[in-house]
Amino acid sequence: MIGKSFAWHCGAAFFLRLLFVAYSSFHDKNFNVPYTDVDYKVFTDAARHVTEGKSPYDRHTYRYTPFIAWLLVPNVIIFQDFGKIIFSAFDVLISILIKQILLKEKCNAERASFCGYLWLYNPLAIIISTRGNADSVAVFFVLLVMYYLQNENCYLAGILHGFSIHLRLYPLAFSLAMYLTLRKSNSILPNKNQIVLVFSCIFSLIVFTSLSYYLYGYKFLYESLLYHLIRKDARHNFSVYFYMLYLSAGEVPNILQKILTFLPQLILLIGLSFFYSAKRNLSFSMLSQALVMVTYNPVMTSQYFFWFLSLLPICLPRLKMTLSKSIFLITIWLLAQGVWLFTAYLLEFKGINSFACIWLAGILFFAVNIKVLIEVIQSYQ
Repeated sequence: MIGKSFAWHCGAAFFLRLLFVAYSSFHDKNFNVPYTDVDYKVFTDAARHVTEGKSPYDRHTYRYTPFIAWLLVPNVIIFQDFGKIIFSAFDVLISILIKQILLKEKCNAERASFCGYLWLYNPLAIIISTRGNADSVAVFFVLLVMYYLQNENCYLAGILHGFSIHLRLYPLAFSLAMYLTLRKSNSILPNKNQIVLVFSCIFSLIVFTSLSYYLYGYKFLYESLLYHLIRKDARHNFSVYFYMLYLSAGEVPNILQKILTFLPQLILLIGLSFFYSAKRNLSFSMLSQALVMVTYNPVMTSQYFFWFLSLLPICLPRLKMTLSKSIFLITIWLLAQGVWLFTAYLLEFKGINSFACIWLAGILFFAVNIKVLIEVIQSYQ
């Protein structure tokens, strides 16, 4: 049971998101800089193709699982902002999962509720979901996997983990940490729970991928999977690798470049999986890995912040950090992000050649993210 008070806050937070959804239509009609995420328009166009009996991949730049297009069919049938309401509902469900996971970890009810509220009223969470970003759906399933692993339901956890990877590739990085936390001893041989988790995950991933391939063929495989291995985002990208990608945007993808950009991330992800391999450390292992993925990824956009912001409230009770240091880290993180956004605004809306400034802002943001990662690791108890 989530409790009457928490349920009231869930309702209030959902209503607050509805207000933002209503405002989004007004904003888009009256301001040059749109409130609605460009991807939401892509989702809606893909959903329209689905209603017409066509492939969602007929919509140029639709590079997601077909399940997102199916989920947003009400955008076409009912009204165009229905998907934002769906994403907002998943947002609220995430806060409920945060509380349930913390209660399972023996956190007291009051603190668990407080951590849930941090997500419910997180301005970034509210804005990103109401702009029409689908990452709240992926985050929900990632936390659901964690919840079932806590309850030692490895079969259902594996099925859901496979589906979460199908939705978004990033949960794949948590797989080793999840596997290692199921160890009963230091034996290198897998136990029953580990075998169940691995095979149910593989089975689930094969089923959902095969179904999508059966319906939409190679175009699904390329757009939703293969494309992400060769993509070069030269716009809307906070990444420290932005300028390199911009300068090489017209070139054939360089294998060595791909290896060098992903290798630091891979080493850190594997190291964190083993270092925090105890079951009690699963949530923090995933938080630290999410921070690494976002910081070192060749592509970084605002919705990627969902990956670690959704895990932070779960780890908060075990982070021993002073209020002043917390405020300092939040401030420099927001300021560094603001600097990047300003330089990008000069380029996209004022036509000023600010590519070099964007690159320098990306380096600053990278350094700030590294600082945050170090402080979070050092404060973990």
